[in-house]
Amino acid sequence: RRARDVLAGSAIFMVPMVGVGVLLAVLAFDRFDALDAVLGDRGYVGAESGFVFLAIALQSFTAHLIGAYTAGYLVRYQMGGSPRVWACVLAVVRHLPLLVVTWLLTHWWSLLLALWVINSDNAALAALAWLLPPFVGLASTSVLLVSPVIIGEGLGLRSIARAWRLVRTRFGAAYGFVCSCAILASLLFSFIAFLPPLAESTGLVTFGSYLWLVQGVTVQLALLIVVPFSALATAQLYLQIRVHAEGLDITMAADRAFGAT
Repeated sequence: RRARDVLAGSAIFMVPMVGVGVLLAVLAFDRFDALDAVLGDRGYVGAESGFVFLAIALQSFTAHLIGAYTAGYLVRYQMGGSPRVWACVLAVVRHLPLLVVTWLLTHWWSLLLALWVINSDNAALAALAWLLPPFVGLASTSVLLVSPVIIGEGLGLRSIARAWRLVRTRFGAAYGFVCSCAILASLLFSFIAFLPPLAESTGLVTFGSYLWLVQGVTVQLALLIVVPFSALATAQLYLQIRVHAEGLDITMAADRAFGAT
């Protein structure tokens, strides 16, 4: 019942990301072909890699913002309130400088990793393919709850340490959540993103020379669905960990009985 509010609020933060993604699709699949004689292979690869890195960085930061938005929405809803989209959006806007700083402090490794992956050859990636998923999973788990803590508890930069303390109490469950969420999100993303080629393979629909553009738009729509619901699941995990590790439900019951402290 609340999916519309989650998607509408998330879309506000995802507009720049979608715009860059569509621009990347246009440049990568259309414009560069006409500039090969001018740029050559080196210019093509350099410009394309730059836009890919920009898209990855923007997607990561957007996911951080959406994590904060969905956490604010879900916490208010689970606490018995009636959250409104614009109230939760404004809460994220008020915390925007803090969210930028915490994103840089907790995701710098992902930017370096993305830069390395983009500029590596296939042989190097194949050699380390078995090391990357566990490392990324562990690193992501360690900073998983930063956005929910920022919005839910208002601790400033101390939110990073607070998020780690929460995760540490249930690290196995949090790591399993990250792996499961990544697998399910990848499956859902792939299903939505590859709908145009699948539809064209049936012969009932043909996109002709515009398949690349339809594919680029579909990928952004897939992100618009996958990212908010992954963030919503993370916010729910935040509340569940607080219930199991800190007795949040008992605290709430005591506040209702004796007044909040």
